[in-house]
Amino acid sequence: MALSYPVFFALYSVSMVVGVFVALLIFIGWKDMYWRTALRSLRYNAVYVILIAAFPLLVQGQDILERQLADEGSNTVVYTNWIFDLAGDTIGVLQDRFNYAVVIDFFIIIYAWVFAFITYLVPVFLLVKDDRATLRVYAIAMMFNYIVLTPFYLVFPVSVTGSHPDAGVTPFLYASRSWGQMVTSVDPLDNDFPSGHVSLSVTPFLLFAYAGVQYRRMSYFLGGATIAIAFSVLYLGVHWPADVFAGFILAVAATVAARNERIQMRIDRYVRIISRKLFREKPEGAPSSQQVQH
Repeated sequence: MALSYPVFFALYSVSMVVGVFVALLIFIGWKDMYWRTALRSLRYNAVYVILIAAFPLLVQGQDILERQLADEGSNTVVYTNWIFDLAGDTIGVLQDRFNYAVVIDFFIIIYAWVFAFITYLVPVFLLVKDDRATLRVYAIAMMFNYIVLTPFYLVFPVSVTGSHPDAGVTPFLYASRSWGQMVTSVDPLDNDFPSGHVSLSVTPFLLFAYAGVQYRRMSYFLGGATIAIAFSVLYLGVHWPADVFAGFILAVAATVAARNERIQMRIDRYVRIISRKLFREKPEGAPSSQQVQH
């Protein structure tokens, strides 16, 4: 019996929470998870965490702006045709080679569950590890990703491959009843270039790969997940090859920029100011009220 959408979404949400907790047990271990330390880390990195959580809202706000543009529809058709000219029917050929129900279901889960899982797992993982330096780099890299993605989605709308009449692509993702409904409820279906799924999954992989041997297992997992996500966005009738390539380039550029110490320190200076105001903390070295009275 098919599940109703509210039940499906509830199970999806519960599975996400359980999945993150299980991943923490696997990659960190129960004995090494100190929740008080994680809470202190959360307080210290509160502004970065808020930024990470707020970034996706930029895309949703951009979608509202898109709908107010008078020539949105014509621009979408024009730009989609440009991207189509670069790829032709490549994706249709790919789908014909792997047109199996079990393969379709597997990559739908990769696209709609594993990608979201990574976006939740990475900041939680870094908070529990109390790795403030890596969390700072991750937040800045994600900020750079969205700074580029948002204007591209606004002024250069490109439709999903499954909606192009000449691409010969079957919209596997959107034909799925529950998964398709969940995706289309938040996706305007013309935020294709560059691929946010690719850039936002390649970015944490690169950061953990650069972080050293202590995160080797995490980087292996993220590397495998990133490859699967890149394939899924093509196979399911969502992205064009040009979108995937551009998403990869964006991730590399965002990672390089975020790892620049001068950029980090400049951004972190403003973050610390906001954090002190948020928690009403005094700057380091400032006298306390008792010291002033004495």
